[in-house]
Amino acid sequence: MSLEDRLDGTAFAQLLRAGHARLKQHVDVVNALNVFPVPDGDTGTNMELSLASGVARLAERDEWPLGSAAQALAAGLLMGARGNSGVILSQLFRGFLKVTQRVDALDIETFAAALQEGVQIAYRAVSKPVEGTMLTVAREAAAAGVREARHATSFAAWMASVYDAAKTALERTPEQLAVLKEAGVVDSGGQGLVYIYEGFLAWLQGDVAVDTPVETARHAAAPRNDALDFAAAQIDHDGEYGYCTEVLVRVAEMSTEDAERQLRERLGTYGDSLLVVGADDLVKVHVHTLHPGRVLEDAIALGPLVKIKIDNMTEQHADIRGTAEPLHPEASAEGKTDGKAAGKAVAIVAVAAGEGLQRVFASLGADVVIAGGQTMNPSTEDIVEAVRSTASVETIVLPNNKNIVMAANQAREVLGRHVHVVPTTSIPEGIAALMSFHPEDSVADNTRRMTEAIRRVHAGQVVRAVRDSVYQDRAIKANQFLGLVNQELMDVQDDRLAVAMNVIRAMGGMDAELLTVFYGSGVPEEEVNQLCEDVQQTFGLEVERQYGGQPVYDYIFALE
Repeated sequence: MSLEDRLDGTAFAQLLRAGHARLKQHVDVVNALNVFPVPDGDTGTNMELSLASGVARLAERDEWPLGSAAQALAAGLLMGARGNSGVILSQLFRGFLKVTQRVDALDIETFAAALQEGVQIAYRAVSKPVEGTMLTVAREAAAAGVREARHATSFAAWMASVYDAAKTALERTPEQLAVLKEAGVVDSGGQGLVYIYEGFLAWLQGDVAVDTPVETARHAAAPRNDALDFAAAQIDHDGEYGYCTEVLVRVAEMSTEDAERQLRERLGTYGDSLLVVGADDLVKVHVHTLHPGRVLEDAIALGPLVKIKIDNMTEQHADIRGTAEPLHPEASAEGKTDGKAAGKAVAIVAVAAGEGLQRVFASLGADVVIAGGQTMNPSTEDIVEAVRSTASVETIVLPNNKNIVMAANQAREVLGRHVHVVPTTSIPEGIAALMSFHPEDSVADNTRRMTEAIRRVHAGQVVRAVRDSVYQDRAIKANQFLGLVNQELMDVQDDRLAVAMNVIRAMGGMDAELLTVFYGSGVPEEEVNQLCEDVQQTFGLEVERQYGGQPVYDYIFALE
């Protein structure tokens, strides 16, 4: 088979590795394009780590059937996605999963359809799509791909047209977003996508090695052992999930989306590691359960079964360890003593960076605190594993950072309707939400009250700029201190204390009663003492100080 004609699964895997390699070479370039002059789990880093998770799955075999390669990529990207840019990238590449269910190789038109499908999925995933971003670059590139697919003479020639369209769209992003024009840069996520397409093109032209050695890729990119060891680890902790069950069902009497939703709801009550994805009239299910027959019954109720695969993970694990042990199906999910039924009715998972802030959230009732936040965006899988560890019937997730909300929502999609995301975008919002939680109330009442609570929060921060920039009409120099209120830039100075006082004033300090100050790991005690004294004298506020230990923001303020 010639690359001039079609790409089989193994070639597709090699293509993705080339795209990832090119992005990885330019991570610092992409990061430097971030308009906000504060480290925030930079775009290039998030995109590279997310794509690395997909590529790590593709390094598990030397040869791939196309459908399996697309599924492995989608699963790796889905679970490894970090930050908004990583989540969007994972959605863009889900288009390949949609179009590869019935073909054994990608021709140019099918590849173009996958790009177009991915754009549609990504736009649906973003609540308020903004033009002049990574989405725009992806859309324009996909449109060119569909348009040129009818005329292209080779894959390389066609990818060149896609790459050129992406570059042209990227160059126009400053005309579409004032904040980019102000800073004199192009969109960072769009630039990352252009580098991926550049890697695709170089590989198709034969300008890069056709493959990354499998062993090297496994050790360099994989965040954990292979999929079998991961499944075995689940058996060690939750022995009842003994059968890895995969079903492909053709739905007949309802939409694919309705079928996906029903299967998530049904299977989520007696299975774990659940993933449900649809394409056209087909729905693919992956679940770990003690009751594979029940999975088949629930699936066949929606339509004929096209493909079935059931593996006994306990036996596989025992073979690896050399100690075969019997599976005990009588230890049902409903009756277990250390799983979901034994957990709290509603658990809280929160994200926070800094030992002090983590202690605060734990003391306020968070069951699991994920170490992360600004510069350390946790992946979808990090959030999924944290939710599973609570062993609760329902879980509320507090992301506490605007760049983590999308990953939290993606974790909810993976786990189903028993996960609820309250979209907190700052530490003060997370604290306000947690303080509004009443364990005796229903999860619906709690999420509604917590969401209302975060709307009343005024969050202030003081942070040091890491690069020269222009942001919200202000020229900023590296190492100056920025004062922010609800993400709006209020002050830029060289004096941290002066900036802090101006932030408190802008937050409404004259009309409040209590100010809580969370100070970071680099702030000296003497300065905190001085700030508290100045606040009391100037605003007449009661001040509560807490060591947050956060690594990026010098001060985080909450005003009541």
